[in-house]
Amino acid sequence: AEFGSISGLRRGAVVEIAGVTVGRVARIELGQRQRALVTMYIDREVELTDDAIASIKTQGIIGEKYISITPGGSDMVLADGDWLMETESALDLEELVSKYIFGGV
Repeated sequence: AEFGSISGLRRGAVVEIAGVTVGRVARIELGQRQRALVTMYIDREVELTDDAIASIKTQGIIGEKYISITPGGSDMVLADGDWLMETESALDLEELVSKYIFGGV
């Protein structure tokens, strides 16, 4: 998956569907378009469709970052090496607090 920001996400982070761990983040690198490329290992028995959404979430208020996948309804099942095209980047809590304190919100 490709994200605009992965702020705080680390290699080895959990990948979940409906709160159930289905994989781990295997690699994080900077792509050609200056976006974060995240490679995930997903359990083989889990089928993801081409319209699934990968979102970076935080456990609790200041907890660990993880990836939550929302399944889609498409009939097109992804194969090994395919990309999740729909993503939601990490929310930067420090940036939001700063904007609130200094009048940016």
